Amino acid sequence: MKIKKSKIGLISYIEPEIPIANEGVQELKKVLEDCFKDNEFKIVINFHSVPYIDSDGLGALLDTLGEVRRRGGSIKISDPNPVCNDIFVAARFNTLFEIFTNVDKAGRSFL
Repeated sequence: MKIKKSKIGLISYIEPEIPIANEGVQELKKVLEDCFKDNEFKIVINFHSVPYIDSDGLGALLDTLGEVRRRGGSIKISDPNPVCNDIFVAARFNTLFEIFTNVDKAGRSFL
């Protein structure tokens, strides 16, 4: 699998290692759906190894954020590379998601 998922306590950590575009969007959606099935709504997505995200990927994140918030949770973004960070800022996702410089800070923000 090109997207790793782990869980520490109540927090699910998702680590894609592919672009969040085309089939990468579908893989991310599947992992997030698995989180929902397992009642996991505190989610950190680590963008360290993601080279870029396209508009479909942004849409998937936005759709997922709405569902997670309805269930009392949140999605945090960690460690985006400069390209992904620029995309998040241009799309104003930095006003919708908390974006952290590393995965540990993102996870601790749930505590």
